[in-house]
Amino acid sequence: MKTLIALLALALLGLLWLRHENGVLSRSFEKANRVAGEQKRTIAMLENQRVVAQRLAGENERAQVSLREKLNAAGERATRREQTITRLLNENESLRRWYSAELPDAVRRLHHRAACASAGDCLQRLPESESLPDARQRSEN
Repeated sequence: MKTLIALLALALLGLLWLRHENGVLSRSFEKANRVAGEQKRTIAMLENQRVVAQRLAGENERAQVSLREKLNAAGERATRREQTITRLLNENESLRRWYSAELPDAVRRLHHRAACASAGDCLQRLPESESLPDARQRSEN
């Protein structure tokens, strides 16, 4: 009978120890599940960011190609314009005199000033006593 009680006590101690181990393992498992859930959310967020970054990179590349094409076209137009101006200056004496004439003082000062943030800023910089001449009228210079 003493053996039976000792075995029963030993079985009870084993049961308590297993219960304790089961609790420890359950808490570890819950913690691992929480970490795995957080990692899944992080992975999903990073994947979304990667997709957005790839889309933006594609858009940026297309925009750069478009801007490069526009720049090339503008350069070609500027070259043609310069060639046309040179040809016209060589052909027309009165145009050559007009082209080489001095600009009015107010216009010359505008070219030497800092850029205007808005049209109102530029108007404030012009002195009232020296307004710009009408573009349709011939300059005195």
